[in-house]
Amino acid sequence: MELSKCGMRCDLCLVYRPNVEKEDRRAEVVKVFKKIFDEFDGDPNVIICDGCCSDKDCPLLLEPDCKARKCVDEKGIPHCGYCDDFPCDIFPAEPSDEELKQKIDVEHLWTWEENDLLKAYQCKKNMEEFRKNRAKASEDKD
Repeated sequence: MELSKCGMRCDLCLVYRPNVEKEDRRAEVVKVFKKIFDEFDGDPNVIICDGCCSDKDCPLLLEPDCKARKCVDEKGIPHCGYCDDFPCDIFPAEPSDEELKQKIDVEHLWTWEENDLLKAYQCKKNMEEFRKNRAKASEDKD
């Protein structure tokens, strides 16, 4: 599992450069992004992300102005899962499970297959799982 600084699963992200190079499925996820975020206007032929943990000098990022990434870098921690203030006000506001269910069940805006594409972007769920596993590993050491 490869976590970004906010908890996004880069290894599952369909705009993450290594995934695009293996199999380009950006058009699929861009359609879903447009259904969730009215203001989203990404071109599936252009959108690509090197990941915020990239060691490139000028990486291409899905969210260049990500507040969570800036905060993590300032605190000198690998990602939000290590922060004592998690989750805080600047943590990415992803659609809640209830909001997603409403869009799927009530409005039928996308299919369950499209919903599976969103697993990479469930930052809070990924960070909570990381923290739970980290706490368990710490308990096991003691």
